Amino acid sequence: LAMGTLSTSTVATGSHTFTVATNAASGMIVTVTGATLTSGANTIDACAANCTNTGGAGQGTEQFGINLKDNATPNVGLEVSGSAPIAAAAANYNTVDSFRFVTGDTIASAAAGINSSVFTVSYVANIAGATEAGSYTATLTYTATATF
Repeated sequence: LAMGTLSTSTVATGSHTFTVATNAASGMIVTVTGATLTSGANTIDACAANCTNTGGAGQGTEQFGINLKDNATPNVGLEVSGSAPIAAAAANYNTVDSFRFVTGDTIASAAAGINSSVFTVSYVANIAGATEAGSYTATLTYTATATF
């Protein structure tokens, strides 16, 4: 996923989808693991407490986060889709225009069996004027686990 050149005056965004389904009676969870954006020893601060970009509030501040919503500011993402019953975005990842990244967090879940549920993961990144130059990357792993 390429987010382009980061700037202090614009929010960089990107997105991708994943699909989950299960017949497990107790449902499933999806977790995310990995590290924030890094370039060598330099990092972009992860949004450990939810960050917002509404009205450009995040611009000029180092931030990296994700959510699973159809956001307005910035305009990125979609709501979960599928034929009921479907899974839902988990707390901290289910609020429009609010982004977070904490490795190991549950980002989606269902309490019973579900049909195919299509999620869009939205990414945002902001930098500060003092952010070190470099090519920043992150490797994130999404793991779906049935709960029995």
